[in-house]
Amino acid sequence: MSKETRHQTFKVVKLPSLHPDSNHQSQHRHYEHNTHISSRDDDDAYETKSISSISTRSLVSSEDSVELESSQVEIVRRGPPINHLSQHKVRRYQPSSSIVIRKPTVSVPVASFGPSLISPSYPLFRKGAWIPSKTIVMKDAVTQKSVSIQTKLMGALTATPSAIGLASLMLVLGLAIITIAILAVLFAVKNRHPSTSSNTFNQLKCATTCVMSGTPYHSSVIALWRFDGNLDDLNHIYDGTYTPTTASATYVDGNIGQALVFDGSHYVIMNTQFLNLSYQSWTIEGWFWLNTVATEQGIFSQCQSSTTTDQCLTLSIKNGRLYSSFYNDDLTSGTILTVSSTTWYHLAFVYDYTLQAQSVYYNGVLIGTTWGSRTLSGPYRGISGDILIGRTAAGAYFQGKMDNLEISSAAKSACEILNDAILTAYYSFDIGVLNLDLSNNFINGMSNSISTISGIVKEAYLFNQTLSYFQSFAFTAYSTAEAFSVSLWIKPFSVAGGTLIHLSTNIDGGGTACFDLLGFSSIGQLIANMYNSYTASGVFCPCYASTSIGGANTTINVWTHIVVTYGSTNGMAIYTNGTLTVANAAFNSFPTSASAFTTRPYMTVGNYKTASSASTGCLVATPALSPGSYYGIIDELRVYSRELAPSEICSLFNY
Repeated sequence: MSKETRHQTFKVVKLPSLHPDSNHQSQHRHYEHNTHISSRDDDDAYETKSISSISTRSLVSSEDSVELESSQVEIVRRGPPINHLSQHKVRRYQPSSSIVIRKPTVSVPVASFGPSLISPSYPLFRKGAWIPSKTIVMKDAVTQKSVSIQTKLMGALTATPSAIGLASLMLVLGLAIITIAILAVLFAVKNRHPSTSSNTFNQLKCATTCVMSGTPYHSSVIALWRFDGNLDDLNHIYDGTYTPTTASATYVDGNIGQALVFDGSHYVIMNTQFLNLSYQSWTIEGWFWLNTVATEQGIFSQCQSSTTTDQCLTLSIKNGRLYSSFYNDDLTSGTILTVSSTTWYHLAFVYDYTLQAQSVYYNGVLIGTTWGSRTLSGPYRGISGDILIGRTAAGAYFQGKMDNLEISSAAKSACEILNDAILTAYYSFDIGVLNLDLSNNFINGMSNSISTISGIVKEAYLFNQTLSYFQSFAFTAYSTAEAFSVSLWIKPFSVAGGTLIHLSTNIDGGGTACFDLLGFSSIGQLIANMYNSYTASGVFCPCYASTSIGGANTTINVWTHIVVTYGSTNGMAIYTNGTLTVANAAFNSFPTSASAFTTRPYMTVGNYKTASSASTGCLVATPALSPGSYYGIIDELRVYSRELAPSEICSLFNY
């Protein structure tokens, strides 16, 4: 046995970083230590030198050096040592008086689940670094001592493999548990708030329809005259003047809000700002109450020259037919209008500059076009002239009423025109357009005690308060001849009664005519309710009565698509998830003798009242509908001015 003295030096030198990112925080360091061992009993001397190069975070500055001096150690010569570092490859060389041990450059391997050779107390371990060991061992006793010194100097290779293996296993298990928890939460949220109907429902096979191809919100609108008590353009660019100015304009209840009366001798002129429609596509459309279609009824005109081809724009009804002219470049519809003096009609005039085609539409239906005959038309070339509404440049006046006359700088498609004609209002309840009507009518609403939440499509409205409601004028006028359809998605939290759609003549939910159009019974059955009789006089009259139909039962916390339709011929029907569930073909409602039904009612959604005290006198449905506050979510509310076909309802469900 011999006593030996060991002196060791450890030096850290900063080398240039090999990382391509100059901002990377790793520093490439060169470690070198030398160990000299002297024996008292003989002349044997062993010198070991170990060099390693690793990439790791900087532990000391580039100018630091570390020198360690150990105490005396005792070396006992025995048999060949047992290499406990199972991961190290051992290579033996011939004995030499000078033996060098070199440790090759270490690269960071892919993490494995085997035991790590890094001490948990080492800073790099706490920082998540991974420094494996791959050492070539040369001489029995010296090798073991050299490796021991080397690992101590690096501060990393003293932990027991079993402890590190257990820590690694626990880390992996923890990550697995966290991953499973995250997936479970995402799955629950997805089921609770699906973003589209296809995530939850099987798609139905539907015929191609136009109901989902409406005009984009406020798309390319140049001017809009709503005639709600004034002649102003919505953008206040093309405000009009009632002419002759010796008389005042008359406004009455219109198709939407108010309408302007044209008596056959007055018109509206816009002469403060030129409206340029030349050499471009455009659409001019609106709602018209026609007193007559005889002779010529002037609707819109702009004329630079009444004798030059394509320089005088005229839109009118000429001998019962829609007429669109640029002068010597005309279109007359083949269909003669059959009109009633008690009904609003949607008329549209379209010019497509690309196709050089004129088209005219009546209630959303194409009734004339130059494109079908491949006859090129236009373009309109007028670059000056005043705008005349209710009169042509030649002096033909309009008799009747006009409402929501609009000009847009695009040639609208047939589907867009149809939706403009039949879609009364569309409320998506999405963030950014919460109470806004996205149809072409802009019947914006108001809401109370409502918040947004994930819906069937983007966002929806959450009704969770006693006085939560949404309200607008978006319903059609009360009349037997006025067909309608209402489409909406619901996700109820409770179905033990509650109002989905309430109609009333007063803003608080009451009035001379008020009832729940759609709601739940006390056991969760969908109930649709309508007036069906009216008594003008009597001891307690005028009196109203209603009849109801009962649909399917509704499940809580599940998205359900509901459509209620009404028509004087087919009666009333309820569709659930695109499928007809109940209909009453004999149903007839809204007696024309009831004066309370001549104007649009307030449509209140999610409640039957807007004040703390409930209104009295509203009709109760039979089968029983239980009026009350609705608790749940409502999304994608649409109101149509006609009875939708089953294929159109199918398209709404598949959206």
